Amino acid sequence: MNWKDLPLRVKFVLYIVAGVFLILSISSSIVISTVTTNEEQLAYDEASELAKRYANGFNADMKSNMAIARSIASSMAADTSPDRDEVNRMLEQQLKDNPHLVGAYVGFEPNAFDGKDSEYANTYGHDSTGRFVPYWYRRGDNIYLEPLVYYDEQEYYQGPETLKRDVITEPYFYEGVLMVSYDSPIIKDGAFVGIGGVDVLLDYVDEIVSSVTVFETGYLFMVSNDGVIVSHPVRKDWIGYKNLHEFDRSELVAITSDISEGKGGFVETIDPVSGENIIVFYEPIETGNYSVLLAVPTDEMFAGVNALRANLLTIYSFSIVFMGLMAYIIVTSFTDRINDIVRDFKNISSSAIKGDLDRRANTDVETDFKQIPVGLNEILDALTQYSREVKNSYEIIRKMESAVTNSPVVAFWWKAEPGYPVEYVSSNIERYGYSVDDFLSGKLIYGDIVHPDDLNLIYDELNQRTEEGWTESHQEYRLITKTGEVRWVHEDTHIERDNAGNVIRYQGTVRDVTESKLAEDALIAMEEIRTKEVHHRIKNNLQVVSGLLYLESLNFKYAEVIEAFKESENRIRSIALIHEKLYRSADLVSLDFSEYVTDLIDFLFHSYDVDEDLVKMNLKVEDVYLDMDRAVPLGIIINELTSNALKHAFKDGEEGVIDMSFFRNNNDFILSIHDSGTSFPADLDINNTESLGLQLVTRLVAQIDGSIELDTTEGTTFTITFSDGKV
Repeated sequence: MNWKDLPLRVKFVLYIVAGVFLILSISSSIVISTVTTNEEQLAYDEASELAKRYANGFNADMKSNMAIARSIASSMAADTSPDRDEVNRMLEQQLKDNPHLVGAYVGFEPNAFDGKDSEYANTYGHDSTGRFVPYWYRRGDNIYLEPLVYYDEQEYYQGPETLKRDVITEPYFYEGVLMVSYDSPIIKDGAFVGIGGVDVLLDYVDEIVSSVTVFETGYLFMVSNDGVIVSHPVRKDWIGYKNLHEFDRSELVAITSDISEGKGGFVETIDPVSGENIIVFYEPIETGNYSVLLAVPTDEMFAGVNALRANLLTIYSFSIVFMGLMAYIIVTSFTDRINDIVRDFKNISSSAIKGDLDRRANTDVETDFKQIPVGLNEILDALTQYSREVKNSYEIIRKMESAVTNSPVVAFWWKAEPGYPVEYVSSNIERYGYSVDDFLSGKLIYGDIVHPDDLNLIYDELNQRTEEGWTESHQEYRLITKTGEVRWVHEDTHIERDNAGNVIRYQGTVRDVTESKLAEDALIAMEEIRTKEVHHRIKNNLQVVSGLLYLESLNFKYAEVIEAFKESENRIRSIALIHEKLYRSADLVSLDFSEYVTDLIDFLFHSYDVDEDLVKMNLKVEDVYLDMDRAVPLGIIINELTSNALKHAFKDGEEGVIDMSFFRNNNDFILSIHDSGTSFPADLDINNTESLGLQLVTRLVAQIDGSIELDTTEGTTFTITFSDGKV
């Protein structure tokens, strides 16, 4: 058979199938290769990111614990009037305030605390030397005091003494439990005089690590800087005893070397527990020389990739078959559609002959044929229009009669007289327990069923609108049913007047809105909850953004770029802190600005690692409450000016003072920030500077309609004045 003798339907199908086969063959090979490669990379990235996320979480915990130890040491270094009882009370309070701590302590060199060691030898809380070495520890729900032991030989004391810096010990067993110590040296006049520290149990780490699963059977575990296993979800007997060096796998030994150098990465090896091929992702924890390890079975990690490759090949095969079938269906649809239209016309004509004019042609057809059924339907619509109008008119009348009886809205006509006697009331007044005759007979007037507390309000509102020439009145008030139940109603009233403007009567409807009033109260309560949730979510999201900025800054090596990220992180943190305070505030719209400033300054001092022995902060902030429109700009202004002073005002090792005051003066608020460090240039124009921070400050001051002054006479002083917004 010649090609030209083939039916058009067959030719069309062959053309489509050949074209689709060629295109799909080329595109599918490219797609399969690209997609599977990307999926493999995504699997690696996902596992690596999970390890980093847990490492960052544990790092934050370690920083927090180290900060407590550093705080204890700093307070001891600054103490000018040593009192052993006072220090003991402080250490005991630290344990009460931080339930996750198992111990808090200080240890001083001989006679370094108060020179009275001989007086305290073998007394409560002291050993035979009398040295001030109190160790407050938690056992169960109770807190006890004993003297420190082994301080002449163990790392917790010898490390800070030798290195003159903070030390986080390797994990060790003490009285049968695995723990770690955070210790900070006490330095006075440049000399080491003792330590301050806290102990933390490592069982909470094992609980968190054991709860993590990746893919199906992947798991998380943690090791110390020396390779000692700190947590493991399966082999609890390894915790504190087993070292990665002990496994006969060079890959695991290499991990220990990278961890000690602060490096992360991944290796392929054999799981010492299951014997399966696994990929181990490891990420060091910045604080404390620990590392999080994530073990993922290789088969599970790439199961999705292999399944995707198989699915893509299956889709490719079915696509060829499907497109051939679709080509046949498309060609056939042209001729079949014409037959359907002819068949539809025959059915309509048969129905019309029998008097059924409601049947219509199917207009869901191709554009080329659409006008045929549309035209036929227009003819049928014209023939049936009159018949339907008659039926509709009858139905409307019937529904209106039914509506008066069955509607929840009660219709009234009231006389324009005191108490509003009723001229007409619909029969559905029975829903309130009364009958039509109760009102039309004069036994009741409308004022008799209105709640006494609302009656005068109704009179005043309606009389005022009547005197002002209104034609409508809308009110909500309470009615008392015949059984004594109180119901909320909404009244819509038309004030009917004669040609002279005199009131003839009041025509209106009363609708029960009790349920909606209750729902309104519920919605108000829900709105308060929703507003708190919004502040909470915004705060969380801003903290996520702040965290992402911090993580991203780790990818850069230039100090200027890292500093820019840090400044953006601090600005976002200042806003997030506002939403946190609003979330915890009573009215959800204003916050205690004094508390906010205190927390913000504390955050900035920790963010820039300020030595508080050198740089002092004096805060004098009145107890005032600000709304978000002022709190957010003012928070960022304080963040910028304080950060600027902390970064630039004082050279390394230089002492100085930052004074900040915020108070109300009549209808104005005044913010003053002064530092005693290096002054700004005397010719600096703060309204025309290349500094992004000062540009931001001036714009935010303008945003709150304030003014800013710079005084460089003695140090640097910024004074910002703005109105409280009240007239």
